[in-house]
Amino acid sequence: MKGKTEVYLYGSLRRGPGESIASPVLDNLDEPISLGELIHRLHIQPDQVQLVMVNHRAISPDHVIQPGDRVSIFPREYAIFADWKNLRQ
Repeated sequence: MKGKTEVYLYGSLRRGPGESIASPVLDNLDEPISLGELIHRLHIQPDQVQLVMVNHRAISPDHVIQPGDRVSIFPREYAIFADWKNLRQ
């Protein structure tokens, strides 16, 4: 099973100053992977992450990413998500 997984990085997690929020990082997954492994593949330190959403829903740190999922990763500086304490990485 393969799927085009879209991963959107926000704020300080974006790759470069010229990159747009609307430009996803794309990864073709052959099989499900843990959220931790996805973050590792993207070279993001777990302590930089404030909130992760998959298919527009907040997820827990033990979530497994499926091929074809839409993933949004928000950095710690997004204070609007301060109430999501139990869903932080």
